[in-house]
Amino acid sequence: PVVLFSSEQSETRHDSIWVSGSLGDDQGIDYYEFTLNGEVYRDAKGNPLQRRPPSPEQSTQFQFRERMPLQMGENRIIITAYDVDALRHSAAFPLTVLRKPPYYQTPVFYYSIVTLLVLLAGALAANLLIKRRIAFVNRYNPYIAGAPVRNPKMFFGREQLLHKIVNTLHNNSLMIYGPRRIGKTSLLHQLKQHLEQTPDREYFFVPVYIDLQGTPEQRFFAVMMHDIVDGCESHIRLPEGLRIKSGDSDYSARDFSADIKQILALLKPLSSKRLKLVMLIDEVDELNAYSERANQKLRSIFMKTFAEHLVAVMSGSFIRKRWESEGSPWYNFFEEIPVDSIDRQAAEALIRQPVKGIFRYEAAAVDKIIEYSDNVPYRIQKFCVNIISHVIEARRRVITAEDVERAKAKVLESEDV
Repeated sequence: PVVLFSSEQSETRHDSIWVSGSLGDDQGIDYYEFTLNGEVYRDAKGNPLQRRPPSPEQSTQFQFRERMPLQMGENRIIITAYDVDALRHSAAFPLTVLRKPPYYQTPVFYYSIVTLLVLLAGALAANLLIKRRIAFVNRYNPYIAGAPVRNPKMFFGREQLLHKIVNTLHNNSLMIYGPRRIGKTSLLHQLKQHLEQTPDREYFFVPVYIDLQGTPEQRFFAVMMHDIVDGCESHIRLPEGLRIKSGDSDYSARDFSADIKQILALLKPLSSKRLKLVMLIDEVDELNAYSERANQKLRSIFMKTFAEHLVAVMSGSFIRKRWESEGSPWYNFFEEIPVDSIDRQAAEALIRQPVKGIFRYEAAAVDKIIEYSDNVPYRIQKFCVNIISHVIEARRRVITAEDVERAKAKVLESEDV
Protein backbone atom coordinates (compact mmCIF):
# COMPACT_ATOMS: atom_id res chain seq x y z
CA PRO A 1 0.00 0.00 0.00
CA VAL A 2 1.01 3.59 -0.67
CA VAL A 3 -0.19 6.75 1.12
CA LEU A 4 0.11 10.25 -0.28
CA PHE A 5 -0.88 13.04 2.11
CA SER A 6 -2.64 16.04 0.52
CA SER A 7 -0.97 18.50 2.87
CA GLU A 8 1.50 17.59 5.54
CA GLN A 9 0.59 20.43 7.93
CA SER A 10 3.20 20.52 10.67
CA GLU A 11 1.85 23.30 12.93
CA THR A 12 -1.55 24.58 14.01
CA ARG A 13 -3.23 26.46 16.84
CA HIS A 14 -6.50 24.53 16.50
CA ASP A 15 -7.59 21.63 18.70
CA SER A 16 -8.00 19.28 15.71
CA ILE A 17 -6.77 18.78 12.18
CA TRP A 18 -8.05 17.25 8.96
CA VAL A 19 -5.78 14.43 7.77
CA SER A 20 -6.42 13.78 4.07
CA GLY A 21 -4.80 12.30 1.01
CA SER A 22 -4.98 9.27 -1.23
CA LEU A 23 -4.45 5.53 -0.66
CA GLY A 24 -3.50 3.01 -3.31
CA ASP A 25 -2.42 -0.58 -3.90
CA ASP A 26 -2.14 -2.65 -7.10
CA GLN A 27 -4.30 -5.42 -5.59
CA GLY A 28 -6.56 -3.15 -3.56
CA ILE A 29 -6.88 -1.80 -0.03
CA ASP A 30 -8.90 -3.83 2.47
CA TYR A 31 -9.05 -1.18 5.24
CA TYR A 32 -6.97 1.45 7.01
CA GLU A 33 -6.74 2.71 10.57
CA PHE A 34 -5.06 5.43 12.63
CA THR A 35 -2.78 5.55 15.62
CA LEU A 36 -2.70 8.79 17.60
CA ASN A 37 0.17 9.40 20.00
CA GLY A 38 0.90 5.68 20.37
CA GLU A 39 -2.71 4.54 20.82
CA VAL A 40 -5.16 3.09 18.33
CA TYR A 41 -7.67 5.79 17.41
CA ARG A 42 -11.19 4.72 18.37
CA ASP A 43 -14.69 5.75 17.37
CA ALA A 44 -17.37 7.18 19.70
CA LYS A 45 -18.28 3.67 20.89
CA GLY A 46 -14.71 2.86 21.87
CA ASN A 47 -14.03 0.47 19.00
CA PRO A 48 -10.90 0.78 16.85
CA LEU A 49 -11.74 3.06 13.94
CA GLN A 50 -11.29 1.09 10.71
CA ARG A 51 -12.15 2.68 7.38
CA ARG A 52 -12.70 0.79 4.11
CA PRO A 53 -12.66 1.94 0.48
CA PRO A 54 -15.85 3.61 -0.80
CA SER A 55 -16.48 0.55 -3.03
CA PRO A 56 -14.63 -2.59 -4.22
CA GLU A 57 -14.13 -0.95 -7.61
CA GLN A 58 -12.28 1.96 -5.96
CA SER A 59 -10.12 -0.13 -3.64
CA THR A 60 -6.98 0.26 -5.75
CA GLN A 61 -7.00 4.05 -5.37
CA PHE A 62 -9.26 6.42 -3.42
CA GLN A 63 -9.28 9.58 -1.35
CA PHE A 64 -9.52 9.66 2.43
CA ARG A 65 -10.24 12.42 4.94
CA GLU A 66 -10.39 12.12 8.72
CA ARG A 67 -10.58 14.72 11.50
CA MET A 68 -8.11 14.01 14.30
CA PRO A 69 -8.12 15.66 17.74
CA LEU A 70 -4.86 17.18 18.94
CA GLN A 71 -3.31 17.57 22.35
CA MET A 72 -1.17 20.57 23.22
CA GLY A 73 2.37 20.09 21.96
CA GLU A 74 3.61 17.41 19.57
CA ASN A 75 1.15 14.90 18.08
CA ARG A 76 2.20 11.81 16.13
CA ILE A 77 -0.40 10.45 13.75
CA ILE A 78 0.16 7.16 11.90
CA ILE A 79 -2.10 5.83 9.16
CA THR A 80 -1.73 2.09 8.55
CA ALA A 81 -3.18 0.56 5.37
CA TYR A 82 -3.82 -3.19 4.77
CA ASP A 83 -4.13 -4.78 1.33
CA VAL A 84 -6.40 -7.63 0.18
CA ASP A 85 -3.68 -10.22 -0.58
CA ALA A 86 -4.03 -13.65 0.99
CA LEU A 87 -0.66 -12.97 2.53
CA ARG A 88 -1.72 -9.61 3.93
CA HIS A 89 0.70 -6.71 3.64
CA SER A 90 0.53 -3.43 5.53
CA ALA A 91 2.32 -0.14 5.44
CA ALA A 92 2.45 2.66 8.04
CA PHE A 93 2.86 6.32 7.18
CA PRO A 94 3.58 8.82 10.00
CA LEU A 95 2.63 12.49 10.28
CA THR A 96 3.85 14.80 13.06
CA VAL A 97 1.81 17.88 13.96
CA LEU A 98 2.72 20.50 16.57
CA ARG A 99 -0.24 22.12 18.27
CA LYS A 100 0.64 25.57 19.55
CA PRO A 101 -1.37 27.44 22.19
CA PRO A 102 -4.00 29.93 20.95
CA TYR A 103 -2.56 33.29 20.03
CA TYR A 104 -4.31 34.98 22.97
CA GLN A 105 -2.30 32.75 25.33
CA THR A 106 1.09 33.64 23.88
CA PRO A 107 3.52 36.19 25.36
CA VAL A 108 3.37 38.20 22.13
CA PHE A 109 -0.37 38.66 22.59
CA TYR A 110 0.04 39.85 26.19
CA TYR A 111 2.78 42.25 25.17
CA SER A 112 0.55 43.57 22.38
CA ILE A 113 -2.38 44.06 24.75
CA VAL A 114 -0.22 45.85 27.31
CA THR A 115 1.21 48.09 24.59
CA LEU A 116 -2.27 48.81 23.25
CA LEU A 117 -3.59 49.64 26.72
CA VAL A 118 -0.67 51.96 27.37
CA LEU A 119 -1.26 53.71 24.05
CA LEU A 120 -5.00 53.89 24.73
CA ALA A 121 -4.45 55.29 28.21
CA GLY A 122 -2.08 57.86 26.77
CA ALA A 123 -4.59 58.79 24.07
CA LEU A 124 -7.38 59.13 26.63
CA ALA A 125 -5.19 61.23 28.88
CA ALA A 126 -4.20 63.44 25.97
CA ASN A 127 -7.83 63.70 24.83
CA LEU A 128 -8.93 64.62 28.35
CA LEU A 129 -6.22 67.27 28.56
CA ILE A 130 -7.28 68.71 25.20
CA LYS A 131 -10.94 68.52 26.24
CA ARG A 132 -10.19 70.45 29.42
CA ARG A 133 -8.22 73.10 27.57
CA ILE A 134 -10.99 73.50 25.00
CA ALA A 135 -13.50 73.76 27.85
CA PHE A 136 -11.61 76.73 29.27
CA VAL A 137 -11.06 78.37 25.89
CA ASN A 138 -14.70 77.94 24.78
CA ARG A 139 -16.06 78.53 28.28
CA TYR A 140 -17.84 75.17 28.26
CA ASN A 141 -20.94 75.35 30.42
CA PRO A 142 -23.61 72.73 29.60
CA TYR A 143 -26.12 73.68 32.29
CA ILE A 144 -29.42 75.35 31.39
CA ALA A 145 -31.01 77.98 33.60
CA GLY A 146 -34.34 79.37 32.49
CA ALA A 147 -34.99 77.63 29.15
CA PRO A 148 -36.78 74.26 28.94
CA VAL A 149 -34.50 71.22 28.92
CA ARG A 150 -34.71 69.59 25.49
CA ASN A 151 -31.50 67.53 25.64
CA PRO A 152 -32.26 64.09 27.21
CA LYS A 153 -28.69 63.99 28.56
CA MET A 154 -29.53 66.96 30.79
CA PHE A 155 -32.83 65.52 32.01
CA PHE A 156 -32.52 63.72 35.33
CA GLY A 157 -34.84 62.17 37.89
CA ARG A 158 -38.10 62.04 35.95
CA GLU A 159 -37.88 58.57 34.40
CA GLN A 160 -40.59 56.98 36.56
CA LEU A 161 -42.86 60.00 36.19
CA LEU A 162 -42.43 59.91 32.41
CA HIS A 163 -43.25 56.20 32.38
CA LYS A 164 -46.40 56.80 34.44
CA ILE A 165 -47.57 59.55 32.09
CA VAL A 166 -47.04 57.39 28.99
CA ASN A 167 -49.03 54.54 30.53
CA THR A 168 -51.88 56.91 31.43
CA LEU A 169 -52.09 58.28 27.88
CA HIS A 170 -53.51 55.00 26.63
CA ASN A 171 -56.82 55.68 28.37
CA ASN A 172 -57.00 59.13 29.94
CA SER A 173 -56.11 62.77 29.56
CA LEU A 174 -54.11 64.13 32.47
CA MET A 175 -52.96 67.25 34.23
CA ILE A 176 -49.40 67.58 35.49
CA TYR A 177 -49.21 70.29 38.09
CA GLY A 178 -46.66 71.84 40.40
CA PRO A 179 -45.10 75.15 41.40
CA ARG A 180 -43.44 77.46 38.90
CA ARG A 181 -40.05 76.34 37.57
CA ILE A 182 -40.37 72.83 38.94
CA GLY A 183 -39.72 71.41 35.44
CA LYS A 184 -43.19 70.93 33.92
CA THR A 185 -42.35 72.46 30.52
CA SER A 186 -39.14 70.41 30.29
CA LEU A 187 -41.18 67.32 31.13
CA LEU A 188 -43.59 68.06 28.26
CA HIS A 189 -40.70 68.43 25.80
CA GLN A 190 -39.15 65.16 26.98
CA LEU A 191 -42.55 63.45 26.72
CA LYS A 192 -42.86 64.71 23.15
CA GLN A 193 -39.44 63.30 22.23
CA HIS A 194 -40.23 60.00 23.93
CA LEU A 195 -43.52 59.57 22.05
CA GLU A 196 -41.83 60.46 18.75
CA GLN A 197 -38.87 58.12 19.20
CA THR A 198 -40.32 55.15 21.12
CA PRO A 199 -42.93 53.13 19.16
CA ASP A 200 -45.93 51.89 21.15
CA ARG A 201 -47.27 48.38 20.54
CA GLU A 202 -50.90 49.49 20.42
CA TYR A 203 -51.03 53.20 19.62
CA PHE A 204 -49.67 55.54 16.97
CA PHE A 205 -48.91 58.64 19.02
CA VAL A 206 -48.61 62.03 17.28
CA PRO A 207 -47.55 64.56 19.95
CA VAL A 208 -47.95 68.31 19.41
CA TYR A 209 -46.74 70.97 21.83
CA ILE A 210 -49.13 73.87 22.50
CA ASP A 211 -48.02 76.94 24.48
CA LEU A 212 -50.84 79.06 25.88
CA GLN A 213 -48.66 81.61 27.66
CA GLY A 214 -50.01 85.10 27.02
CA THR A 215 -52.87 83.83 24.83
CA PRO A 216 -56.05 85.94 25.07
CA GLU A 217 -59.38 84.14 25.14
CA GLN A 218 -60.47 85.38 21.70
CA ARG A 219 -57.41 83.79 20.06
CA PHE A 220 -57.39 80.62 22.14
CA PHE A 221 -58.65 78.11 19.55
CA ALA A 222 -56.62 79.72 16.75
CA VAL A 223 -53.38 79.44 18.76
CA MET A 224 -54.19 75.81 19.55
CA MET A 225 -54.76 74.98 15.89
CA HIS A 226 -51.63 76.82 14.68
CA ASP A 227 -49.50 74.71 17.05
CA ILE A 228 -51.30 71.51 16.00
CA VAL A 229 -50.70 72.33 12.33
CA ASP A 230 -46.99 72.95 13.03
CA GLY A 231 -46.73 69.64 14.89
CA CYS A 232 -48.46 67.60 12.17
CA GLU A 233 -46.71 69.05 9.11
CA SER A 234 -43.88 66.50 9.42
CA HIS A 235 -46.42 63.67 9.13
CA ILE A 236 -48.95 64.84 6.53
CA ARG A 237 -49.53 67.40 3.82
CA LEU A 238 -52.23 69.63 5.20
CA PRO A 239 -55.09 70.60 2.88
CA GLU A 240 -55.70 74.18 1.81
CA GLY A 241 -59.27 73.80 2.98
CA LEU A 242 -58.39 74.06 6.66
CA ARG A 243 -60.33 76.96 8.14
CA ILE A 244 -57.31 78.17 10.09
CA LYS A 245 -55.62 79.06 6.79
CA SER A 246 -58.25 81.68 6.01
CA GLY A 247 -57.30 83.71 9.08
CA ASP A 248 -57.80 83.46 12.80
CA SER A 249 -59.56 86.71 13.69
CA ASP A 250 -62.93 84.98 14.09
CA TYR A 251 -61.66 81.41 14.53
CA SER A 252 -64.13 79.58 16.77
CA ALA A 253 -64.46 76.26 18.59
CA ARG A 254 -66.64 75.09 15.68
CA ASP A 255 -63.82 75.91 13.23
CA PHE A 256 -61.37 74.09 15.48
CA SER A 257 -63.55 70.95 15.50
CA ALA A 258 -63.86 70.98 11.70
CA ASP A 259 -60.10 71.33 11.22
CA ILE A 260 -59.13 68.74 13.81
CA LYS A 261 -61.51 66.27 12.17
CA GLN A 262 -59.75 66.74 8.80
CA ILE A 263 -56.30 66.36 10.37
CA LEU A 264 -57.27 63.14 12.16
CA ALA A 265 -58.65 61.72 8.91
CA LEU A 266 -55.27 62.33 7.23
CA LEU A 267 -53.26 60.86 10.13
CA LYS A 268 -55.23 57.61 10.48
CA PRO A 269 -53.91 55.90 7.28
CA LEU A 270 -50.29 56.40 8.39
CA SER A 271 -50.42 53.42 10.76
CA SER A 272 -52.45 50.28 11.38
CA LYS A 273 -52.27 51.10 15.10
CA ARG A 274 -54.87 53.16 16.93
CA LEU A 275 -54.27 56.88 16.44
CA LYS A 276 -53.78 59.23 19.38
CA LEU A 277 -53.14 62.91 18.71
CA VAL A 278 -51.49 63.97 21.97
CA MET A 279 -52.00 67.65 22.74
CA LEU A 280 -49.29 68.76 25.17
CA ILE A 281 -50.89 71.96 26.44
CA ASP A 282 -48.51 74.12 28.48
CA GLU A 283 -49.41 77.07 30.72
CA VAL A 284 -53.06 76.00 31.14
CA ASP A 285 -53.28 78.47 34.03
CA GLU A 286 -54.36 80.86 31.26
CA LEU A 287 -57.68 78.98 31.16
CA ASN A 288 -58.46 80.22 34.67
CA ALA A 289 -58.85 83.75 33.30
CA TYR A 290 -61.11 82.64 30.45
CA SER A 291 -64.87 82.52 30.66
CA GLU A 292 -66.61 79.37 31.75
CA ARG A 293 -68.11 79.18 28.27
CA ALA A 294 -64.66 79.02 26.63
CA ASN A 295 -63.65 76.23 29.00
CA GLN A 296 -66.88 74.36 28.27
CA LYS A 297 -66.25 74.64 24.52
CA LEU A 298 -62.77 73.15 24.92
CA ARG A 299 -64.11 70.28 26.98
CA SER A 300 -66.92 69.66 24.48
CA ILE A 301 -64.32 68.94 21.79
CA PHE A 302 -63.21 65.94 23.84
CA MET A 303 -66.81 64.70 23.85
CA LYS A 304 -67.25 64.49 20.07
CA THR A 305 -67.15 61.25 18.08
CA PHE A 306 -63.59 61.83 16.87
CA ALA A 307 -62.39 62.41 20.44
CA GLU A 308 -61.34 58.77 20.78
CA HIS A 309 -58.28 59.82 18.79
CA LEU A 310 -57.51 62.80 21.05
CA VAL A 311 -55.77 62.93 24.40
CA ALA A 312 -54.47 65.93 26.33
CA VAL A 313 -51.60 66.42 28.73
CA MET A 314 -52.17 69.76 30.42
CA SER A 315 -49.45 71.48 32.42
CA GLY A 316 -49.78 74.29 34.93
CA SER A 317 -49.76 75.29 38.56
CA PHE A 318 -53.48 74.59 38.90
CA ILE A 319 -56.65 74.71 36.85
CA ARG A 320 -59.81 76.31 38.10
CA LYS A 321 -62.55 73.83 39.00
CA ARG A 322 -65.07 76.09 40.74
CA TRP A 323 -67.29 78.20 38.53
CA GLU A 324 -70.42 80.27 39.06
CA SER A 325 -72.63 77.57 37.59
CA GLU A 326 -73.02 74.19 39.22
CA GLY A 327 -71.18 72.20 36.55
CA SER A 328 -67.40 72.48 36.34
CA PRO A 329 -65.94 72.03 32.84
CA TRP A 330 -62.97 70.11 34.24
CA TYR A 331 -64.58 68.09 37.04
CA ASN A 332 -63.31 64.50 36.74
CA PHE A 333 -61.98 65.24 33.26
CA PHE A 334 -58.38 64.17 33.77
CA GLU A 335 -56.07 62.32 36.09
CA GLU A 336 -53.90 64.69 38.09
CA ILE A 337 -50.19 63.95 38.53
CA PRO A 338 -48.00 66.19 40.72
CA VAL A 339 -44.50 67.21 39.64
CA ASP A 340 -42.22 67.46 42.66
CA SER A 341 -38.52 67.98 43.23
CA ILE A 342 -36.19 65.16 42.21
CA ASP A 343 -34.50 62.76 44.64
CA ARG A 344 -30.98 63.08 46.05
CA GLN A 345 -29.42 60.59 43.63
CA ALA A 346 -30.86 62.32 40.56
CA ALA A 347 -29.88 65.74 41.91
CA GLU A 348 -26.27 64.62 42.36
CA ALA A 349 -26.24 63.14 38.85
CA LEU A 350 -27.54 66.44 37.43
CA ILE A 351 -24.70 68.24 39.19
CA ARG A 352 -21.83 65.90 38.34
CA GLN A 353 -22.61 64.15 35.04
CA PRO A 354 -22.72 67.10 32.58
CA VAL A 355 -19.12 68.14 33.39
CA LYS A 356 -17.65 64.75 34.27
CA GLY A 357 -14.00 64.54 33.23
CA ILE A 358 -13.70 68.32 32.88
CA PHE A 359 -14.68 69.77 36.25
CA ARG A 360 -14.94 68.03 39.62
CA TYR A 361 -17.28 68.87 42.48
CA GLU A 362 -16.10 68.24 46.02
CA ALA A 363 -18.63 66.34 48.14
CA ALA A 364 -19.23 69.36 50.36
CA ALA A 365 -20.03 71.48 47.30
CA VAL A 366 -22.60 68.94 46.10
CA ASP A 367 -24.19 68.83 49.56
CA LYS A 368 -24.58 72.61 49.66
CA ILE A 369 -26.07 72.85 46.16
CA ILE A 370 -28.63 70.19 47.06
CA GLU A 371 -29.40 71.90 50.38
CA TYR A 372 -29.90 75.36 48.88
CA SER A 373 -31.80 74.15 45.80
CA ASP A 374 -34.24 71.84 47.64
CA ASN A 375 -33.61 69.32 44.84
CA VAL A 376 -35.42 71.54 42.31
CA PRO A 377 -33.74 70.95 38.91
CA TYR A 378 -34.06 74.59 37.79
CA ARG A 379 -32.29 75.86 40.91
CA ILE A 380 -29.61 73.18 40.66
CA GLN A 381 -28.85 74.19 37.09
CA LYS A 382 -28.87 77.87 38.03
CA PHE A 383 -26.30 77.19 40.77
CA CYS A 384 -24.16 75.14 38.40
CA VAL A 385 -24.28 77.73 35.59
CA ASN A 386 -22.95 80.41 37.94
CA ILE A 387 -20.38 78.16 39.61
CA ILE A 388 -18.90 76.85 36.34
CA SER A 389 -18.69 80.38 34.94
CA HIS A 390 -16.76 81.42 38.05
CA VAL A 391 -14.26 78.54 38.05
CA ILE A 392 -13.60 79.05 34.33
CA GLU A 393 -12.69 82.65 35.08
CA ALA A 394 -10.49 81.44 37.94
CA ARG A 395 -8.86 78.78 35.69
CA ARG A 396 -9.76 76.02 38.13
CA ARG A 397 -11.28 72.57 37.69
CA VAL A 398 -12.29 71.71 41.25
CA ILE A 399 -15.50 73.18 42.69
CA THR A 400 -15.52 73.77 46.43
CA ALA A 401 -18.14 74.61 49.03
CA GLU A 402 -16.82 78.19 48.99
CA ASP A 403 -17.74 78.43 45.30
CA VAL A 404 -21.32 77.44 46.16
CA GLU A 405 -21.51 80.00 48.95
CA ARG A 406 -20.23 82.67 46.58
CA ALA A 407 -22.98 81.84 44.07
CA LYS A 408 -25.78 81.52 46.65
CA ALA A 409 -26.85 85.16 46.87
CA LYS A 410 -26.77 85.64 43.11
CA VAL A 411 -28.77 82.48 42.45
CA LEU A 412 -31.44 82.92 45.08
CA GLU A 413 -31.90 86.68 44.97
CA SER A 414 -34.69 86.35 42.39
CA GLU A 415 -36.18 83.22 43.95
CA ASP A 416 -38.99 83.23 46.47
CA VAL A 417 -37.38 80.61 48.71
